[in-house]
Amino acid sequence: MRRASLPAVQALTVHDASSEKSVFVGTYGTSRSIPLAPTQAGRITAISVVSGQYVHRGDILAALEDRLLLEMEEQAEGEVDAARAEVKQAAATYKRSQGLDTIGGLSSGVVEERAHSWQVAQGKYKSARAALTQAQIQVAEAKIRAPEDGRIISVTGVPGRLVGAGSEIIRLSAGEPEVHFKVPSSSSWTVGDRADVGVSVSQNSQSVHAVIKEIGAVDDSSQMQDVKLKLDHSLPLAVDSLVTIVLVPHEVSHAVRVPLTALISEDQDHAHLWGLTEEQEPHLVLRRVQIVGLRGADALVEGLTAGERIVTNNDESFKSDEPVHVVSQASEG
Repeated sequence: MRRASLPAVQALTVHDASSEKSVFVGTYGTSRSIPLAPTQAGRITAISVVSGQYVHRGDILAALEDRLLLEMEEQAEGEVDAARAEVKQAAATYKRSQGLDTIGGLSSGVVEERAHSWQVAQGKYKSARAALTQAQIQVAEAKIRAPEDGRIISVTGVPGRLVGAGSEIIRLSAGEPEVHFKVPSSSSWTVGDRADVGVSVSQNSQSVHAVIKEIGAVDDSSQMQDVKLKLDHSLPLAVDSLVTIVLVPHEVSHAVRVPLTALISEDQDHAHLWGLTEEQEPHLVLRRVQIVGLRGADALVEGLTAGERIVTNNDESFKSDEPVHVVSQASEG
């Protein structure tokens, strides 16, 4: 009858932590996201790509109406031709005049005036060339080209629609392939740790090796950290596709795995829990442990010995050396 008055506890026998892998879900992407927009206002006449398409540097992705720009370019070419002819004529006139002032054929003022006309003609030619170059640039900018190899993330431009200068119509992902995911703040992963990133395509699993490139600060509200992986090579995926990350386990010495429900946290790395004596009528023993990692709903802790029994259901009324009644017994492998 005495057992009915004892606190009821659920017991668990702990074992050495196995070197099982940790699996997370993340998003696939690249190191750069590049917005592409026209440098001048105009009407879109063509969009040559779709979201998810891989493109190469220099590929034409979109085009704006360029009829007026081509007319301006043609006019500028004509002005260059006229200025060039004027320079040739002024040069020839000046060269014929040289020396005539010394023999009285022309006054020195006339010769100087012809030399000045040649210089003015050269200036007009340079201005005409600059205007032609500007017109050619505007014609070229009516075509939106890929600045580098990459994959199209999104297409917001629509043929026939007017767009302003600087208004994004296409976004390109480029650079090194990356994967972003989150881990609990108490995880023991560090920069340089290895991982495998996998994806299932048409029932054929594909994976690529990766390393942790960057670990962000702890988010106060979620107690999670952003992790960035650098991949050995890219995967045949669209940006923001979900991927599976398998982190290669650390060698954890003298650690056991316990349910998080058994822990009473003291700080980020330390906690205590209730152990049980091996007597026929077990008593509670307060055990302090150090948290060295997380595995799903469990924690890896140091400070316990494999084979010990712990209590998994905490109660604020528990007291050290208090006798308890074990109502269930499990084993944590």
